[in-house]
Amino acid sequence: MPEQQRDRSENASPHHNPSSGALVIGALGVVFGDIGTSPIYALRQAVVDANSIDVQLVMGALSMIVWAVVIVVMLKYAWYVMRADNEGEGGIIALTALVRSGYEEAGRKVPQALLLAGLFGAAMFYGDSIVTPAVSVLSAVEGLSEISPSFEPWIVPIAAIILTALFSFQRRGSSVVGRAFGPVMAAWFLSLAAIGLYRVAQHPEVLRALSPRWAISLMAGHPQWAFTILAAVILALTGAEALYADVGHFGRRAIRIALIVIVFPSIIIGYFGQAATLLFVPGAARQPFFHAAPSWALIPSVIIAMLATIIASQAVISGAFSMTSQAIELGFLPRLRVIETSKEQRGQVYAPAVNVILFVAVLFLVLTFRSSSKLTSAYGIAVGITMLITTIQMISVSRNVWHWPGYRVALVSVPLLVVDLMLVSANVPKIVSGGWFPIAVGLVLFILMSTWNRGREIAATSANDADPLDAFLRDALAGPDRPARVPGTAVYPGNVSGMTPAAFKSNIRHNRVLHETTIFFANISESAPRIDDKTRIDVRDLGNGCFEVIAHHGFVERPNLPRLLESLAGRFDGWRYDPRRTTFFLPRDEMINERSHGRMMHWREALFGQMSFHSTPSAEYYGLRAQDVVELGVQVAL
Repeated sequence: MPEQQRDRSENASPHHNPSSGALVIGALGVVFGDIGTSPIYALRQAVVDANSIDVQLVMGALSMIVWAVVIVVMLKYAWYVMRADNEGEGGIIALTALVRSGYEEAGRKVPQALLLAGLFGAAMFYGDSIVTPAVSVLSAVEGLSEISPSFEPWIVPIAAIILTALFSFQRRGSSVVGRAFGPVMAAWFLSLAAIGLYRVAQHPEVLRALSPRWAISLMAGHPQWAFTILAAVILALTGAEALYADVGHFGRRAIRIALIVIVFPSIIIGYFGQAATLLFVPGAARQPFFHAAPSWALIPSVIIAMLATIIASQAVISGAFSMTSQAIELGFLPRLRVIETSKEQRGQVYAPAVNVILFVAVLFLVLTFRSSSKLTSAYGIAVGITMLITTIQMISVSRNVWHWPGYRVALVSVPLLVVDLMLVSANVPKIVSGGWFPIAVGLVLFILMSTWNRGREIAATSANDADPLDAFLRDALAGPDRPARVPGTAVYPGNVSGMTPAAFKSNIRHNRVLHETTIFFANISESAPRIDDKTRIDVRDLGNGCFEVIAHHGFVERPNLPRLLESLAGRFDGWRYDPRRTTFFLPRDEMINERSHGRMMHWREALFGQMSFHSTPSAEYYGLRAQDVVELGVQVAL
């Protein structure tokens, strides 16, 4: 990785430069909500699945959790995966773009299997985004039954009310309450550590589980127990992907400081406290997390746990919005309405359609499963598959971007692949009891994303077969049948530079007019997250008042056509951007299924056509006013 790229991601977010302390507190509130609330249910589920509170089982399960956190969270993600930032941006979509750029720089075509793996990993992240709010909020609200059994019938309704309020709030943007997230999560981690220390001080013998001998002994002596517990161990790792996904907001340094100084010791001490509670407090197996607290601290523990799980849910929902925006720019999803919710911080976005779909799916899970213990069956498989795909993508990055020698790649990746495969295989038996849901969601989204990506590739091929722009202009302006010149400016947005936009051909053919200033706008989305303003725009003078503007933007940027045109002031002789005298001619694509081409299955052609029909209009995508736009129908053959 180039040194300048490393330096950039080590510092604060590329969008602003708050102090290191503020970044650490901010990271606590956004990055660690999911992994920070997993102690509520992870060790409990291991005991429930094994149906025993045997000393060897509890100590072995605790040792497995501790070392899984060390290997997967600390070594894999914090040390290895977080190095693979795409110019400061992280997450599986950014990682897929980085893999693609590595092949592009080498002049090779990225293997389709790697691209599809990245798409499937992104699809499984959406599955995780559905399960996380449901299981997190339910697990916290279940603490009310420890205060009083009379709360038992109200757990599901209360959880549903909290989730309804949470999703209703999304349109305001997470930045509105973002400043409060960090302090609340800091209080959560401190309480987690304090309760753990309280129990460990009473029974320090549980600290022996720090030795991996307990985990190894459990796997050797009771392999069936160990395999069952392994399915619950992955629950302690949920949220590890967020460390990488939020690199762009906080930088590696702040995330690592928060992890090493606060998060890791707090959750580990919390797990040890729960183990002591399980072994020495009768009747604690039902809710060891809440039983670990002294009786006077039970109500505050339930309250802060509910706040922490709401924050954890908010973080993963916001992550789904951000990933949707990235996927749209990279051509993996059709254009959806995406609203920027913060003027101060880029990356804070809200996708209304995604919010509605997530809310309906989350509410379905809560009303169907009705307990966090049942929901955890649906949790592990989605997390495990995403982690496995991340490791596979990292192998490509290590070889093609960092140019590591083969032995070094194998030394790092093979142990990680073994761990990932063990975690995934342990969760396969849970597919029947709940794991089917995130897999079904992931498969549906994978089909949608891969279909859209393939359809765009075919459409781009058709565009590349269009008439060269220079030749078309020369022929159109020659001879007695040349178009009439009219005053004003016409802008024709397109995606392929040097080729004639279909909307322009249609306008010439039907209206026979050419504006005195005509701008052909080629909009190119790059595999990098951002493009330097100095190299963003290239302008080519085609003569006769015609110009081609080639604009590049990264996958976390959204093209604003009026703003780009304003930046061109002085680039064209005698022309300035005047919205009142500018008309934007946009194509309204109509997909024609030509089955004889055989490039897509018929049902996928129909699906692509429906996705295209329901995508957000180009005018909104480019930031245009409706009164400045003329749409021309264009047929695209698949």
